[in-house]
Amino acid sequence: MEKCIAISALVIMGFALSSDCMVYIKDDPRILNDSIVMQWGGHTFAYLLTGENGIFWSATAFDPNDPTPTALIGQVPKEGSSLSPALSKIKFDGKNIKGNNQPQIFRTKDGYIHAFIGVTYSTDNPNYNYGRIHYYRSDKPEDISNLVDKTELIPTKPFEDYHLRMNVGISQDGQHVVLIILAISEDGKIPFNTPVMFVGEKQGVDFVFKEPFQYAEPMGFFYPHIAVTNDGIVLVAEIWDKEDIHYTRLLHLDWNYNIIHREDIPADVAGNHFVYDMRPQNKDDWSSLILYYNSHAIDNKDNRHEFWRYNTKTKKLEKLRSIQIEPHLSNAGKWIPINERRSVFINNPSMGQLMAWEGDILGGGEIVRIPIEKANPIEMGYQGSVYMFTPNVLQGSVISDGEIYIATEFIGKERKPDKSGPCSFMLWRLEIDR
Repeated sequence: MEKCIAISALVIMGFALSSDCMVYIKDDPRILNDSIVMQWGGHTFAYLLTGENGIFWSATAFDPNDPTPTALIGQVPKEGSSLSPALSKIKFDGKNIKGNNQPQIFRTKDGYIHAFIGVTYSTDNPNYNYGRIHYYRSDKPEDISNLVDKTELIPTKPFEDYHLRMNVGISQDGQHVVLIILAISEDGKIPFNTPVMFVGEKQGVDFVFKEPFQYAEPMGFFYPHIAVTNDGIVLVAEIWDKEDIHYTRLLHLDWNYNIIHREDIPADVAGNHFVYDMRPQNKDDWSSLILYYNSHAIDNKDNRHEFWRYNTKTKKLEKLRSIQIEPHLSNAGKWIPINERRSVFINNPSMGQLMAWEGDILGGGEIVRIPIEKANPIEMGYQGSVYMFTPNVLQGSVISDGEIYIATEFIGKERKPDKSGPCSFMLWRLEIDR
């Protein structure tokens, strides 16, 4: 039985909405995996995809009895699909392997699932570890039961060692993929955190990559978002070059890979001021990108959820809405469009109960905050929740009208403070009343 997610509602701005909810719980929460490490960088990266027939996810395994770094890529069927649940494990057991990132997954229009995995290697120099890129593809469309190692397709010159702050985006036509990452070198010949881009062109079921190139001056361009549009490549990431004010930078490159627009979102108060989500305002038009921006003052006197729009044709960045909130409501989340006037923002205030903020978020209308039923980690026997995930067309997800998939990791009750797990990867399906 479908249930409205409203338990109680708080009007944020304007008059109260009607008693009818726009978002409903469709299914009970589903545990995708109950033994993963915390999803590092999950406020940014693509760890959840939707295809025509299945939901695909990625994580890193937590096993106190086997410390071998192990990447996980899994699948569960959509309702009515004949796809079988599956889990592929990729172990990295070299003697100098220190760890791995969660796989950055994306989907091509023919249904193949691709994954970039960053693996960290140690050296005899205690002050220098380096990352390398590994690349995998499913051997069948919409089925990750068997993954093919395609790492040989990744060029290793002129860059080879990396600081593994990376992300991936695919073009709307599915013919180009772009991976951005930060290059490093032990001898300093490549300056620390040199922004590097890989561009791949689809040939058959694989991508053929050009030689990677530097696209901007060295900088800590952390936790990047990426949109591969007809008007060029849009990148949004965190900048940490100031002691007290950490802020957000947008770069827009044309298809000759020249920067044609560069803009920092203004931030003049000590704290973290970051974009945690970027996606098209309309899934079929990638020229209008909505940026969810979280402004968190270090003294907690001014915390805001903000929504900005970048137009790739006019190269204009504008603030659409700024909502001042109390500190306990300020955790980052994901913005999801419903129709031309309505959208929903989902977050987990105080790392607990998941909340939906519904209404005319991008305009000047009312917004109501509503707890999501069956999404309270404490009531379900966990310590809390961490990052939020929802599929994004910028990584090739198929977005169906009328439903939303959201996920987070719940912290296991037995997790110790000095351990990264165990955590459980949780999935919900919500129905949208448009």
